[in-house]
Amino acid sequence: DKYCMVREGGGRAVQPHMQNCFDGIVSLDFGSQARSIDILAMCGADGERVGLGRNLKARGSVESWLSMVEHSMRTSLQALARKGWK
Repeated sequence: DKYCMVREGGGRAVQPHMQNCFDGIVSLDFGSQARSIDILAMCGADGERVGLGRNLKARGSVESWLSMVEHSMRTSLQALARKGWK
């Protein structure tokens, strides 16, 4: 699957593979522009959408930017959990 993502050029090409990469995540929100490389949010199977902060881009190697996506996922969920405790 990873080979297919790299060969297809990453970005939106990873969408069919998101469930294999991250549990509970069905897609990434790249915004409304068809050629956008900006990653705005992660989307779950139940329709939940969690923003991933600013300046997250699907640029460079797939492994590199998916690693940044994973880091942003953790950071965003930790911030939401902290906010929920207040």
